[in-house]
Amino acid sequence: MDNSMEKRFDEILHYFNDRLRSPLSRLSDEVKRCTQEIHLRRQGPLMISTHTANLFVCRNGKTCHEYPLDAVTCYPEELEQAFRAMCGYSVHTHQNEIKNGYIALQGGHRAGVAGTAVLEKDEPVTIRDVASICLRVARQVFGAADEVVSLFQKGIRGVLIAGPPASGKTTVLRDLTRQLSGGMLGECYRVSVVDERCELSATYQGVAQNDLGYNCDVLCSMPKSIGILTAIRSLSPQVIVCDEVGGEEEARAVTSALNAGVPVVASVHASTPQELIQRRPCRQLLQTGAFEEIVFLGTGE
Repeated sequence: MDNSMEKRFDEILHYFNDRLRSPLSRLSDEVKRCTQEIHLRRQGPLMISTHTANLFVCRNGKTCHEYPLDAVTCYPEELEQAFRAMCGYSVHTHQNEIKNGYIALQGGHRAGVAGTAVLEKDEPVTIRDVASICLRVARQVFGAADEVVSLFQKGIRGVLIAGPPASGKTTVLRDLTRQLSGGMLGECYRVSVVDERCELSATYQGVAQNDLGYNCDVLCSMPKSIGILTAIRSLSPQVIVCDEVGGEEEARAVTSALNAGVPVVASVHASTPQELIQRRPCRQLLQTGAFEEIVFLGTGE
């Protein structure tokens, strides 16, 4: 596990030039294992985020909690170079992802992109003048869903996984999909994953970079409200999995799945039962009657 995470960290460094790559490559193995994100900001310090802290990267490969005198600064041309490299030097082929604020990378990594939105008819079509990049290191934790999968011992059912940001909802959903589709319960269930932002599957050039089991179909980059209906009509799933649901259209799609006899396993942002009830999108989901079980996760993956 540790060696795997170190390798995953090192394999994304080729997107950076030597000046940025060198201090990152010299980080300790412990820091590499714990790193969740690498942050590059135009004219700002190079930083990393772990489970518990936001750290500045120093030129000697050390990290600091407070801004150090020898902090590594990201220059505009370096940010643009990294952005182009992440697009495979073909930015136009990634426009559909970029307009949604991210780039899917080989190995399951993903880059969140911030900058100036270019609008057409009040809808974003791309981002120019890239201001920052949040590079999320891919993490697949086998066994993360062991406690949740026990809910399915007596058959597939609708489950809603709730938690605050960075609580591990996507990690749990990913491993739950692998276990359901991979026969961990004695049967390889047909699972359809509606992966609007390609975070569950980490699909790259049509191939899922994460292990989602043997009997899984992925609808990538498709809105959840459409993808759920598409899966019901076309893929004959025994269960549908999707991340971060909410809103009227998605609630209607979940209701359609319920009426078709297909359970849905999904996640929502809600830290407590009170918050789950108070937030209107979450309340709409509960009112569908599609979820027999609700699981709350704490902070940290």
